[in-house]
Amino acid sequence: MTSLVLIGFMGAGKTTISKKLAARLDQPVIDMDDYLVQQLGCSIEQYFATFGEAAFRDHETALLKTILQKKAVIATGGGVVLQKENQELLKQQQVIYLKGEADILIERIRQDQTNIRPLALKNSDTKLREIMWEREKIYKSLAKITIDTSKKLPDEIITEIIKWVENNDENWVSRS
Repeated sequence: MTSLVLIGFMGAGKTTISKKLAARLDQPVIDMDDYLVQQLGCSIEQYFATFGEAAFRDHETALLKTILQKKAVIATGGGVVLQKENQELLKQQQVIYLKGEADILIERIRQDQTNIRPLALKNSDTKLREIMWEREKIYKSLAKITIDTSKKLPDEIITEIIKWVENNDENWVSRS
């Protein structure tokens, strides 16, 4: 069983797109960050500050193993791809890389008051660009499809994903 897994840097639209895509496909949606906040009993920002990134990544890997047992549309956190174990798990899935131009993603991150991101708090825009570029080669290596979300509306992105799914995974779309 495979899931549709959205990966990409902070601000690329994983949460927004996953919810709308799941609704269009009539499938469950799992936002890993939301699940982790519930499991940890505090915000990701608080968990990072108290226990550190390594402890957080361990929880993230455990959750990924669990949720990949279900057929769902999954929005990952931007750093889920950093662990080799997660990369191996994701290679077995339909991974969609939501890519964005650095300046646009950083602007989205800085303007989003509802989702405080630990990496964005402690790093300059220059450092965020470096982190994004370091992760990009991993995102690309795992992706079955890459979609640039910089200047597209959510419905355009979802339509592009659905067309790709229809042509690449019969388990996801009924062909009646």
